[in-house]
Amino acid sequence: MTAMRNSQSRAGTGFLAYGRRLSTLWRIIAYRWYWLGSATQGLAQATQFLVIGWLVLEVTGSSAQLGLVVSIYGVPNVAFLLIAGVIADRFDRRYIMMFTQVVAGGLLAVLAFLTATDLVAVWHIYVAAAFLGASQSISVPARMSVIADLVEERSILDAIAMQNAAVHAGRIMGPPIAGIIIEVWGLHESLLVVAGCYIVSVACVAKIGPIRRAAPSIAKSVFRNFADGIIYIKKTPVILTSIVITCSFGGFGMSHMQVLPAMAKDTLGIGAADIGLLLLASGIGSFIGSFILPFIGRDQVYRSLLICLVLFAAFLTLFAWSNWFWVTWMFFLFVGVVSVGMVWPLATTIIQLESAPELRGRVMAVLSFTPGFHFLGAFPLALAAGVWGWEIAITGAAGASLFVTIWFALVRSGAPKLRSTAPEAA
Repeated sequence: MTAMRNSQSRAGTGFLAYGRRLSTLWRIIAYRWYWLGSATQGLAQATQFLVIGWLVLEVTGSSAQLGLVVSIYGVPNVAFLLIAGVIADRFDRRYIMMFTQVVAGGLLAVLAFLTATDLVAVWHIYVAAAFLGASQSISVPARMSVIADLVEERSILDAIAMQNAAVHAGRIMGPPIAGIIIEVWGLHESLLVVAGCYIVSVACVAKIGPIRRAAPSIAKSVFRNFADGIIYIKKTPVILTSIVITCSFGGFGMSHMQVLPAMAKDTLGIGAADIGLLLLASGIGSFIGSFILPFIGRDQVYRSLLICLVLFAAFLTLFAWSNWFWVTWMFFLFVGVVSVGMVWPLATTIIQLESAPELRGRVMAVLSFTPGFHFLGAFPLALAAGVWGWEIAITGAAGASLFVTIWFALVRSGAPKLRSTAPEAA
């Protein structure tokens, strides 16, 4: 009984300490505006993939075309990352975020006009996807590396967890709302809502104000700057290993997210509103994962990353083989907890803690290949599903992600250590 009371006391203290840390973060005005901007940007991004995916299916009726559009989004998303980190280290990260979101909002507004006037063609979606991918690739390194400019090092994991929660709150609300708007009003209204979210995010970021940052290295060429980042990664085992296994998770495991409308329509026979409800499960799971993060000690970050990657492969396989909607919904919630909810922020935390400040943007850019690989993997996954079915295609992708994790992180490299030990987060 005494032991139980002591355990409860420690838990209560942990939660109270967590609450105090979050309250301290919220009092940082610049971080508060950053958080609000992340929430609205996350709402826009979560919604746009459902809306554009449904638009592709309405225009073409083809799952392969949906996969192709997603891959077109992914190519510049990956290609521009070669310079995006250098840009994030050279220029004001606020302006980078604002510019890229204005571009995204403008593109979606144009698509809304074309859809409303019945002028939209699949090539319009191709062009929009390419420019959306480019803007996303430039935005991510700036958005993630700016966190360390806004808060103290001891608060980085908490700040990432709160930012992650903001993004996933958008993922919870966005898809169900978008699904209802599509079925009740139409696609062009949904596109306008997404465009509006991007503009609101721009306004929030504009309120951040001047921020402290390391002096940019402008004497070298862009290529030399990027090469310096690659050399640094190769010489830092924990960063190299974290990036490789996380990118594998993105390229193999997470590609299903980009073709989910087609998969759900084929295997479950559901419409836009129910697909939005299915995406809600992932959003809720990701949100839950965000609140688990602050209770992970710094010395457990890398181990937790590996555990989450293994659990992700297991839950994704169960999700792929389920054909009952609510069972599928529950498995997808678990996928959300350990994948987007934990893998990405854990890897980001390692980068923020282990990278030199003047190289953080470039290192973050390489890690940002992860979401880019989501999109590149969508087309092959859709083609594989056309041949063998969605169940086998997704199981194979989950297995490939698990193999790379086990081989590279455990067999080939061992378990690299964080550069220093710090008190646990909670």
